[in-house]
Formats: sequence, structure tokens, C-alpha cells
Amino acid sequence: MLVLTGTAASALALLAHAGRPAQADHASNDSRFTAQEFIEPIKFLASEKLKGRGNGSRELNHAAKYIAGRFRKFGLKPAGDHNTYFQHFSLVVGAKLGRKNSATFAQGTTSTPLKVRQDFIPLSFSANGTVEAPLVFAGYGITAPEYHYDDYQGVDAGGRAAVILLHEPQENDEHSVFMGKQLTAHAEIVSKAINAKNHGAVAVLLVRDLTNHPGQADELLKFDEVSGPQEMSIPVIQVKADTVNGWLKPSGQTLDDLRQAIDKDLSNHSIALQASSKLTVNVDIDRIHRKVSNVVGELPGADANSADQYIVVGAHYDHLGLGDEHSLAPNQKGQVHHGADDNASGVSGVLELADALSHASTRPRHSIVFIDFAGEELGLLGSSYYTQHPPFPLKQTIAMVNLDMIGRVTNNRLYVAGTGTSPGFAQIVQESNRGIAFDVSPSASGYGASDHTSFATHDVPVLFFFSGLHSDYHKPSDTWDKIDAADGARVAELVSNVIGELDALKEKPQYVRLAEQATATMGGGGGYGPYFGSIPDFGQVEHGGVRFADVHDGSPAGKAGFKAGDVLIEFDGKPIDNLYDFTYALRAHKPGDKVMVTVMRGNEKVTAEVTLEARK
Repeated sequence: MLVLTGTAASALALLAHAGRPAQADHASNDSRFTAQEFIEPIKFLASEKLKGRGNGSRELNHAAKYIAGRFRKFGLKPAGDHNTYFQHFSLVVGAKLGRKNSATFAQGTTSTPLKVRQDFIPLSFSANGTVEAPLVFAGYGITAPEYHYDDYQGVDAGGRAAVILLHEPQENDEHSVFMGKQLTAHAEIVSKAINAKNHGAVAVLLVRDLTNHPGQADELLKFDEVSGPQEMSIPVIQVKADTVNGWLKPSGQTLDDLRQAIDKDLSNHSIALQASSKLTVNVDIDRIHRKVSNVVGELPGADANSADQYIVVGAHYDHLGLGDEHSLAPNQKGQVHHGADDNASGVSGVLELADALSHASTRPRHSIVFIDFAGEELGLLGSSYYTQHPPFPLKQTIAMVNLDMIGRVTNNRLYVAGTGTSPGFAQIVQESNRGIAFDVSPSASGYGASDHTSFATHDVPVLFFFSGLHSDYHKPSDTWDKIDAADGARVAELVSNVIGELDALKEKPQYVRLAEQATATMGGGGGYGPYFGSIPDFGQVEHGGVRFADVHDGSPAGKAGFKAGDVLIEFDGKPIDNLYDFTYALRAHKPGDKVMVTVMRGNEKVTAEVTLEARK
């Protein structure tokens, strides 16, 4: 399951359950769905051998071949590229330093080169390119109206490279108007970089605030240590404190002098360096592209009048590999993040269903499309690609059923979302659950942090089955031995009943657009700040702006007339290049604020005023 917030703390706040799940006393009523068969694929997919199935890894390809082999065994028809089970697509899985990174500081007629990895280092989300600019020291690089604090007040950063301290003021003062040792979101490096860009800076130079951290060495961050957008629009590098102190020497200041002055009373001590001082920096970063694949198989329908209509049953099979920015155990990066529940359990459910339905004495009337998606953990990329390049027309897809984390049912509670996306779906789930007797917790919404969202944004009715979050989520400890296989088999049985009910429908289900509540899940900008009401297109490939996959009816964005397909380029006068920019801009406001928002609709610019609302 995808983490949308981008921070471990926010994700942990979502946890619905903790500890080892209570084992069920129930067993599946249907002999086709057994605990033994359910656990078998999970043991393999979550094994040390598959190393967490990271996107772009050899092990993810190994998992894809395993799934395809099972599809072939069940007699499913290949529905991928070139009569195979694999629907290939490319994604960016990381970055590495290129060979042409350089930086030179010039003061008057004297030039001093800096050595990459020794004196400076670009961050992985830095823009590529060359910048030559004068410098400005911009304190901690924070603009925080709620704390009456602004490092950019009274100093012009336009056209300059901004030198910015890490962390935030008074972080060792428990009585600070900031939050003391519990840093705020303003301390996030990507927030500082966005704020600098919004103030006209053409580059960001980060530097450690060493005296706030006694005993800490003046070390450079690792190139990929900090998460951020795929690529910002300005260079972002870190420079060693001793180097910057040398640049400040003609002014009679040091970084520590300036830091202490700021921390004393939160007064502004940002200064422009001498006009004769300039930095020339060239950043060369290679984005790493990898080909991955959705695994797609079809069970053709038996009814000539219904076989050209499709029920999609899906789950994602990728996970975090050895840990990435989505890991909730960052101190355990480098260890296998097994992903047994997330989402080997959902894949096992899909395989169980494919096995049962393909060997049933009576074939389904409608065609059933079984899909295991890649790229979910990077932003629903596999399902987005499928819905943009569907082998089977979406207008003829009557429903999408998504299984994500179904292996750790607690207290017999099962969460089912999407029950409001078509009339009768709630009743279908209720009828299908008779005799299985889960305590079903329904939700009408068809949107959420998993692959069904990609279908809901294309007006396909959806149902999403989920057994709940737990304390092992996105950690190495999500291992196969913690799976409740008996209840997992019961979930597969329930979904089989649901598919049977869908297959029995005489008419294509109507898709219902819901007036979504202003909740923190996918409300626009990753759940930060007030409610806006858009859903970002996670499959967006072009740079610049944030494309709306959908806009909630009745939301602030919807009331202002914005639509699916619009590309957000400006929010309250701030340029929006990516989802991080949008998050930062939204977080700077409160419910009730009126902001001017500009989108591109085709080749036309559309601007409207939006009144932001409170999240519920």
C-alpha cells in the first residue's frame, strides 16, 4: 500500500492496529480456498530470496515470472504485450551522480574550486544544469507566519544562491515558539528548497548547524539520503560549514555567529554576501530508468453476450526492496523489507481466485481479468499505466476489485471500500458475506492509497478489500509467519462470492460520483493543510505542474470549476512544479482562506478563486 504523506510520522498516525494479529477461529466454507494454499505464494514472494521485490530489481522480475507461471498453469489467456502475460512500462527508480558535477566560488579575481563528495554534494532531487549567481545567507530558510518568523524578510534572494542552515531555530529550547526538539515540517529539506525557489533563489546551498549538535561532524549527507520530488527546478546541494565560513570571512561573520543571533530571539540576520562573490555550480544527475511489468491474464467469459465486458481483479506485487524513503524503519534500511502482508497477501488472493474460477465447473459469464501491478509503492504507477493503456476497454469494464493487505484480519474486522461507487454494491458485499460472517466495515469512497483509485478516476466502479494497517507495515518485520492464512482464505472466498454476484448482473453497473468528505486521504497535496479536493495523477510523466486525475464534486476545487485533466501550475501566486510544491503551498494556508489558483486546460490558462475548507 502506498504511503501518501511522505513522512514516517504521518504514516504511523494512520496505523489502525498494532502487534501480531489475533488468529481467527474461522475457516473457509469453500474447499477451494484453504489456509495452506493461501500461505504458499506468500512464503515465496516474502522470502529472503526475493529481497523485498523492489521496483526495478531483478527480484521483482523474478516475482513477475512466478505469477505468470501460475497464470499459465491455470490456463489464463496472456493479456500483456506481444501475446505474453507482461505489460511493460518504464519508471524512475532512483538516481546517481553523473561525471560532470562541479562548483567554483569566486571572490573578485580569486577562484576556488570545490571537490564533489568532499566539499559539496548535490541531493538526488536537485535539478540538472549550470547556475552562476551571487550568494545570500538566508538563515534557516524558513517562512512560518504562524510563528511570526521569516528568514527572507528584508533580504532579496531573487537571482541568488541561498545558503541555508539545516534544522530550525531554537531546536534545543523546549520553550521555543517553534516546537523545540520536535522539529516542525518547516525543517524538512525539501520544504526549505521549495521556499527558497518561491523567493526567487536560483540554487540552494545547505549547510550543517554544527553548534546545535555538539559532537556532530561536518559531514556531507548521502546523495540519496533525503527524499523529495523526482527533480526540482533549481539545483540543491550541500556544502561544508568550513567552506561557507571562508566565504563569510570578509563580512566579519561566521555561521555560528549568525545562528546564535537568530536563536537568541528569532530576529532576522539574513545577509547578502559581497557583490563580487559568486558561485558557479554544475549539477549532473542521471535518473535511473527501469522497465517493469504488470502481469495480466484473462479468463474469457462463457456468455457470448457478456464476454466483451470485464471484471478486473487486481493486487500489487511490488514492495520496498531493501527499504527506501517509504520505509517506516529508516534505521533498518539495507535489510529486506519482506512485504508479506503488503502485498504478497493480495497477490495470493488473486492467485487463489484465478485458480478457483478457471477450474470451476461453470465459467463466469463475463470475462475476468486478473492483474498484479508493479509500481504501486512509487505512486500507483502500474495501475495508472494500465488504465491509460488498457488491453480491455475501460468503458466495458464493469468493476474493479482490489486486494491490498488482506492477510492480517484482526478481531474478524474487514474493511471494504467503494461500496458507494455503484448502486447495489453495498448489498452485493452484504449478501456475499452471508455464511462467511466477517465484521465488515464499509466505506462508500472509491478513492484511497491503492490501485483501485486509478480505476475510480476513470469512472469504473470499484471495491477494495483490506484487513487493516499494523505495526509491521513498511518494515522488515512484515514477514510471512505473521500472516493469518485461515482468514486470508476467507477473504478470498468472500471476494469470490462478490465476483459471482457481479457476474450475475444483467446490466452494467452504473458508476456513481460521490461528494467525497474532506478527509486527509488523497484530498490534494498529500493530506497536509486545509482541504482542496483534487486527486493527483500519480502516473503523470510530463514535468511541470500537477495533473488532476479527478476533482471531487462539491469540494473547494470542484466548486471553483476545476476538472479532471487540468494541470495545476500556480497556487496563491506560487509556481507549482510538482506534488511537493503543492503540498508546501497548501500547508501554508488555513481553512477559510481564499486563494487564486491557475491551471492549464489543454492550451488554455484557467484561473479561479478557491475557498479552502477544513478537513474532517
